[in-house]
Amino acid sequence: MFKISFMVVLIVLLSVTPAFACYSIVAGKKATVDGSVLFGHNEDNARKFVAGLWKVNRTDHASDEFVKLQAGARLPQVKTTYGYLWCQMPELDYSDGLLNEYGVAVASDNCPSREDNPELTGGGIGGPVLRRLVAERARTAREGVKLVGSLIEQYGYTASGRTMVICDPEEGWLVSMVNGKHWVAARVPDDMVAIIANTYTIREVDLADTLNYLGSPDLIAYAEKRGWYNPSEGPFSFEKAYANPDIRVSTGNTHRQWSGLRLLSAEPVPLPEEKRLPFAVKPKEPLTVDHITAVLRDHYENTPYEPEKDYQSRHAHKRHTSTICSPGTNSSHVFQLRSWLPVDIGAVWWLAMWQPCSTPYIPLYAGMDTVPGQLEFGGEPGENCVFCVVSPEFGPAYQVFYDLSGWINEHYAHCITPLREQWRVFEKESYDIQPQFEDYVLGQWKMNPSIARRILSRYCDGVTAEAVYKARLFMTENKDTEIITGSGK
Repeated sequence: MFKISFMVVLIVLLSVTPAFACYSIVAGKKATVDGSVLFGHNEDNARKFVAGLWKVNRTDHASDEFVKLQAGARLPQVKTTYGYLWCQMPELDYSDGLLNEYGVAVASDNCPSREDNPELTGGGIGGPVLRRLVAERARTAREGVKLVGSLIEQYGYTASGRTMVICDPEEGWLVSMVNGKHWVAARVPDDMVAIIANTYTIREVDLADTLNYLGSPDLIAYAEKRGWYNPSEGPFSFEKAYANPDIRVSTGNTHRQWSGLRLLSAEPVPLPEEKRLPFAVKPKEPLTVDHITAVLRDHYENTPYEPEKDYQSRHAHKRHTSTICSPGTNSSHVFQLRSWLPVDIGAVWWLAMWQPCSTPYIPLYAGMDTVPGQLEFGGEPGENCVFCVVSPEFGPAYQVFYDLSGWINEHYAHCITPLREQWRVFEKESYDIQPQFEDYVLGQWKMNPSIARRILSRYCDGVTAEAVYKARLFMTENKDTEIITGSGK
């Protein structure tokens, strides 16, 4: 594990701030080259926060157990909670990503609302507990949406507003939650791709169309009562009625959403200053993991919003602070969710640590029976922890990629091109080997799932170790000063 001084600098001495910026992409199964649902997400909280992985096993519970919510209310526990992979940021309440044993993936984006008089019961529900309940109890994304909605209607949502993204191998959903007891969810059409950049994107809502929409029954009536919507002005738009009026037009959000859409859309996307951006678009070609990672690495290159094109003058993160891949990005994720394979093989979590422009996406299979040692926390996850009961130790990969991303920021002009080429080759090898590797693992699965899971674990551990080795080697070969790696392993 790396040096305690690094932990002190990152966790103890620096103040805790809420996560204000994240970014998500959801592509339906008919919009992708392999029929998967693709869910990309950048977690943007600043480089002072770190993360690690847990593997939480399926657990049976006694009839008198309960889940303690943030404000102290008690929710009855279910008989069995499902197993899941959990990327946790212990100091932040709203920054965890999860993938459960049914292929249900969960993450969220801060989307402030205009609600100033929220109704809460028992102090409300929110924080990491709400999304963990989805991972523990939902077998499908739709089940997860309904669970979130029922809990919000029962307790009320504690934060100003947020869009929780819940996807499975069949569907992708955006659940827009408002401080208090109002919410709405929209399904991303199977042949389209949607993008969220820290403000609500759901517009027209038809709650009678339960295939595509779910939400609070009084959603429109309440907005009308509060003066947020006037029927004489046209059709109801959830984002216009409920979003914080300043945040919904902030260029830090609209430009990021536009830049992602323009990279993927089959049709030209007007600048957000000219027209409100669409909820979803049809892609110009069937999408792959590589398409999603390209968006998550974007800095407005070759657009009107790129203020400087001279890399020698400033690196990408100093030229603009609100790019998709930003100074605050401390992890990036693509969930590749496929329905025709067992979830253990068909659900792959492509994880990049820190800014993805300078670090690789590492494939992690849902079926691995252990987390790669270079990524895991030490110890065991707390039962209902918001902050871990015992300060966890972090795997060395987070230190190494922290060093690499910070170092490349100061050597961007000379080193970003060869580094990106290194990771392009590394990721292409991972993509290219997928069909053959998965065919082999599937054959083993049919005979003995336990052996198949062991193979997946060894593969994930090996590819993680390779990425860490390449990161260290690149810094060693491209700078004169000694590489700082902490104590490592």
